[in-house]
This record gives sequence, structure tokens and C-alpha cells, in this order.
Amino acid sequence: MQQMNEKERRIRARLMADFAHYAAKCLKVRAKGGRIVPLKLNSAQKYIHEKLEEQLVTTGRVRALILKGRQQGCSTYVQARFYWKVTHRRGVRAFILTHLEDASRAIHAMVQRFYENCPEAVRPLATRRSSRELVFGRLDSGYAVGTAKSSGVGRAHTLQYFHGSEVAYWAQAEQHVAGALQAVPDEKGTEVILESTSAGAAGLFYQMCMDAQKGRGGYTFVFVPWFWQEEYRKTPPADFAPSAEEKDYQTAYGLDDAQMYWRRVKMEELGGIWTFRREYPSSAEEAFHSDRPNALWERAGIDRARRHPADAPEMKRIVVAVDPAVTSGRYSDETGIIVAGLGTDGRGYIIADLSGRMSPPEWASAVISAYYKYQADRVVAEVNQGSDLVEHTLRSFDASIAYKSVHASRGKMARAEPIAALDARGLVHHLGAFPALEDQMCRFDPLQDAKSPDRVDARVWALSELMLAPRKEPRPMIWQPD
Repeated sequence: MQQMNEKERRIRARLMADFAHYAAKCLKVRAKGGRIVPLKLNSAQKYIHEKLEEQLVTTGRVRALILKGRQQGCSTYVQARFYWKVTHRRGVRAFILTHLEDASRAIHAMVQRFYENCPEAVRPLATRRSSRELVFGRLDSGYAVGTAKSSGVGRAHTLQYFHGSEVAYWAQAEQHVAGALQAVPDEKGTEVILESTSAGAAGLFYQMCMDAQKGRGGYTFVFVPWFWQEEYRKTPPADFAPSAEEKDYQTAYGLDDAQMYWRRVKMEELGGIWTFRREYPSSAEEAFHSDRPNALWERAGIDRARRHPADAPEMKRIVVAVDPAVTSGRYSDETGIIVAGLGTDGRGYIIADLSGRMSPPEWASAVISAYYKYQADRVVAEVNQGSDLVEHTLRSFDASIAYKSVHASRGKMARAEPIAALDARGLVHHLGAFPALEDQMCRFDPLQDAKSPDRVDARVWALSELMLAPRKEPRPMIWQPD
């Protein structure tokens, strides 16, 4: 074998020590457009690499849980990382376990592509290549792929590297993870990486992630938001105008209009905000969010009934309902403020959610502003905490408003159930997305919760006034969406 000169030794040493450099120089992947290109780490992959290397330096081993969105390159990163390790070390084995046969084939094809396109100088001889395995005999190292459909997968060998792909969707997840952990010794240099998109707030992956965030279980938790993907953006049309919900979201995460327009289009493709939040989360809470089993409302029903504001009919009546908080401050309850309308089609429409933590002058100002902005014909206020004070606060801003006070004389179940029944019949539509309100609706179980959420209460009062309270036929009112 020809001896390497000093320059070649330096090059080889860097390739062995610097994964990002090695990936860009030696590994090829199929890009989303179909071209075969060098593997240059994207923002999400760089972040994952940084977190894993940080743990490796700190503990001597990697035990990681990665929660991410669709098509962010997480699996590609882990395959490349393990390929790099098994082709540069002796006597090590990597095993990848996926949730579907198609996923197993795709991952194995990716690894074969790494091998076929790797420069000969840094490519060890493969002594066995099959549809499931790649073995480097001289190194006594290997790389294998399996599918999580039998209880014995991954138990046959001692492993140094284990990658569980889409763990939240595995059948028999507990058995597979237990088997993998038994196969990987608790030795320095070993790595266990479990990654997945969310399958809701249940199951092994969810529980492991919750434990990791609390510092339990020995795993580091890594979350990757969708908006780190450079390609997740779409040029908006000239008349693009973010909704109130979109403006709040945009401000919260520092996004530009191209990212927001991509989000809007993708949300329409997926059929609603709930699916988008699970598939393309901006936070771990969003990713794992799921409806409470006994909640009065289901997210799928809200999504089915959702309408675009431009499709709203003329409104016969519009009300602004307010459920004022008793106190104001950082940890106080929210004041619920909901604008709702009764369409000429006889259906209820949620027009705006203006709720938040506010002082009395702040919520009164918000209510009066909404009263005029939406041409409401009445303010409806829950006054359990003092009717005179609520009315006085509102009329101190505008004495001329049409005002009605309501009292929670019946239990929260009795108040909410008739409105939930209207929703179940498809008679109430949300004009756009109201994530905070919808979260409260789908988590509210009147039999378990001591207090009903403020946004939900305001929504119930608004729709009760519009759709349940007996009254004479009013004059038509026309509301034009923003």
C-alpha cells in the first residue's frame, strides 16, 4: 500500500474528525428535485449535529430524542453520521429500524448511494451488499436496516449505533426500544438516536420526550421547528395580507411573508391547522398537542366547518362577548373576548378572538374597538364578578353602546353543551384559524375541569345570544372581512 504524504494525512485526518466536512466532500444524496448532490448540512441538520456532539463530549455517548417536522433531513443526517462512523472504525455495527417497509428500502438505498459515490480513497471494501445489509469485512463493521414489525428485530447482535426512525408510529414500540437498548452497551462512543414526527400526546416516544425535557431518562431532547428549512417558503401574491392569527404567529417566531404564505398554502393542502401543527410544528407543545378524549369539541369537526373570511355571508347580527378576568397581571386569567355573527344562512360564525391578559381599561378598550370595527349590535358581558363594575368600565369608554349582562346561573356543562351540539351539526364556522381558542375547546372537559376556559366561555355566551336566545327578527347587518 502506497504511503500517504503529509498533505494526504492532513486531509484524511480532517475527514475522519470533521463530519460536516466529510459529508460535503464524500457523501451524495438525492435532492428533492431528483438531482444527486453533495450532502451539505442544512440548518436543522447542523443544529442536530451540534446537540449530539455536545452530549458526546459531555457524557461520552449519545442518547437522543429528536422531534421534528416532515422532510427536514433528520433521517438523512443520522444515516450519514452512522455511515461515517462504521467506515472509519473497526468492529462496530449500526442498525436502523423504521416503521414501514418502504421507509426501510429508502434508507438502505440512501446508504448504498453513500457507498457508491464515496471517493475510493476513503471507501472501505464492502464484502457483503444485500437489500438489508452493508458489511465491511476488513473493518469487521457493518450497517443494517430493519422494519419494526416483529418483536425480535435488532436483538441478534451487539450494536454500537442504533437509529429508530419514526418511533411514534412503531407497533410494539416498547419491545423494540427495549431490545435496542439491550443490544447497545452502555459504553463510551455508543449512540442511540430515536427520532419521529409526532403521533399525538400518547405512546412511548411522547412519554420519553416528556421525561427528557424534565431531565429524566438520560436522553437529550432535540426539537427542530419547520421554519428552519430554507425551502419552506413561497413567494406570496401581491395582495397577500396576513390574518390576525398569522400576524401573531409571524411576530412570535420572526417569520417573513414568504414563510407565512407557504404555511397558509400547506395548511390548506393538509386540511386544517391541527394537521399542520402536528406535521410542521413550531414548538414541541404544538407537535404533541391532541384533543382531550372527553372534550366537548373535536378538532377534526372544527377544521371541517372552517371557512375563509372571504366566503362569509352577510351577517344578520354581530355581538362582542366578553368574559372579564377578576384580576390582571402576569399570572392572572385571560379575559375572553370573542366576536361572532349570525349569518343570513342561519349559521353562527366566529369572526375574531381578541382575548388575552389585560387590565380592565385594556379589555374595555378592546371590546369597544371591536364593537365599532365589526358593526356589532350588542356587547354581551359575563358579570359574575360584579355587574356594576363591568358595565361601568365599558361605559366609561363609551356610554352609548348596546349592552347586555349575562350570569352563569347554570353549570358550565349546561351552558356549553347546547353550543357544542350546534358545532357537531356543522352549524358554527370559524372564519379563519383561532389556535388558542381551538386549543381550549378541544381540551375542555366539563366533568373534569373545575373552571371553563375564558375564551370558550366568551364563545359560548356569544353564540348563545345569537343562536339560542329568543328574539325578534333584526335588521340585516353587512360585515366585510379584512
